[in-house]
Amino acid sequence: MIGSEPTIAVERTTEAAQSWRLPRRDYALLPVIFVATMLLLLGGGEVVARLIYVQDDAAEPCEYITESGARYHPFCEARTKEWEGPWITQRFNECGYRTAESCAVRPPGALRVVVVGSSTARGALVNYADSFAARASAFLSERCGGLVDFQNLGTEPTDVDRIDRRIPEALALKPSAIVMTIGPYDLIHQKDPPPTAGGQVAPEPLNLRSAVNLLRESRLFLLMQYYLYRDPAFQIRAFLLNRDPADYVRVPLSAAWRQRVQQAGELLHRITAETAPAGVPVLLVYIPERAQAALAALKGEPPGVDPFVLGSALQTAASKAGVQFFDATRAFAEAPDFQSLFYLTDGHPREGGHAALAAVVEQGLLAEPPFSRCRGYTQAAAK
Repeated sequence: MIGSEPTIAVERTTEAAQSWRLPRRDYALLPVIFVATMLLLLGGGEVVARLIYVQDDAAEPCEYITESGARYHPFCEARTKEWEGPWITQRFNECGYRTAESCAVRPPGALRVVVVGSSTARGALVNYADSFAARASAFLSERCGGLVDFQNLGTEPTDVDRIDRRIPEALALKPSAIVMTIGPYDLIHQKDPPPTAGGQVAPEPLNLRSAVNLLRESRLFLLMQYYLYRDPAFQIRAFLLNRDPADYVRVPLSAAWRQRVQQAGELLHRITAETAPAGVPVLLVYIPERAQAALAALKGEPPGVDPFVLGSALQTAASKAGVQFFDATRAFAEAPDFQSLFYLTDGHPREGGHAALAAVVEQGLLAEPPFSRCRGYTQAAAK
């Protein structure tokens, strides 16, 4: 009997192990339950995030598409909202420009500035009073002793390479100067085909890439990105992991970015071919992205990185076309409240960014001959 005790113990252990073994069906059910639970949690979290952080996902209600690009209905008013920002009201004058003043002909000798560019030029996602155009208009009107109105023809990034088509329209407004804004996103998309009427885009096929893009557009992902990007150093590290989208801060510029600069230069030549005979100066203002501005604010960049290299290349291209160039990167980097400059996930400048941009535009315009009397007025006012 003593010799049989180990055998009995082994049999009991085997029976216990068999009693805890999962049924075969559970090997299939458990992963399904895990995936379903995760999807339920993520889906529920996404719904809650969208209820708390509301966004107006509709297309620009005042916008319509022409053969030359986007335009806006006259006397149209619309409200838009980015999830990380406030509700914004957009109003367009009788010419369809996002401008507080009328586009009617000004009296002889009156100063007027025409703004061309993409959505940042238009002041997307900020109220008009906070836009650089409205700020510069108020500043110059005070310095010049009379209204200096800004007629804003800004539209969308896909229209940048076709800005020359709008120059006759801009010159018909009898401007004292034309201000054009441009940024890295505009340069990347300057050769994109124009949007079609109705704005219908073919659905992306379901694959790993489309799934990743869908995840990146989720409100939960954007919330995570928002809080991580509040630390500029983290955004810089994430930004520099990119290749082409970040190559415009690497020395030397890549072939792709040199080509984009060349294309921008060709556009400027087409523009000045029309503005030079009319004697209207053109100012090109470069607007940095947030990671680039953060790099410029650092004391010492990583090896092979220069936040001003693209600006230098654009300045050379602008000079060849007879265009005055202004790089706003340093103004953004030196702003007192860096967190007020940009929407963290969308990328557009916020109120603080438009304030920094306005200061650059103001100084650039004051250096132009049509605004010489404003410099004298400023000196007289200072006394």
